[in-house]
Amino acid sequence: MDDGETRCPVFCTADIPTSTLNLLLHCTEEYLTEFNSSNYTAHISDRIVFIDSKDITTITKGSSPPITSSPTAFLGHTLQQVREWFDANITQPCPKGYMPYCFLVLDGESAEDDSCIFVCTQDSAPGEIHSLRCEFDVALLNAVACDIQGESIEEGSMGSFMRSGVTMTKENLKLAMNGGLYIQDGEVKA
Repeated sequence: MDDGETRCPVFCTADIPTSTLNLLLHCTEEYLTEFNSSNYTAHISDRIVFIDSKDITTITKGSSPPITSSPTAFLGHTLQQVREWFDANITQPCPKGYMPYCFLVLDGESAEDDSCIFVCTQDSAPGEIHSLRCEFDVALLNAVACDIQGESIEEGSMGSFMRSGVTMTKENLKLAMNGGLYIQDGEVKA
């Protein structure tokens, strides 16, 4: 995928309904629209790629809706097994078109609660997994912050969520970024 774009790889370790896969893409499209500060229009296929083969050379484009079948290449794999494959096939050779230090995993919980596991390999030792569970609407935000902007998953808001085990949602991320303060009916509340 040598087209100048950098995509976040997405792995499915469980049988994920296509409706859930399409919801992830929809939430990512909303993120791209909400945080787009320029006139550049990013297509979803420029930002997300479902890894549906263990032979990365067979993946020739990013993912876009509608997804009609669930990727099965990593069904039943552990997070550690996905990390090892990612390191050997994306991080180490660094093929064009992929974020080399982050990926998303849709697991058995993903279809139930519209969340995924965000993994950042940038600051971790081989075999170590730094991850947090997040809802779909903040998944790409985390990937961009870590892989493109170079932020650490261990620090700031992401580090707080990683250590606490609390699922990162758009709402509780806003609270965390504002020191726990929020505005309700024009009043600042804690």
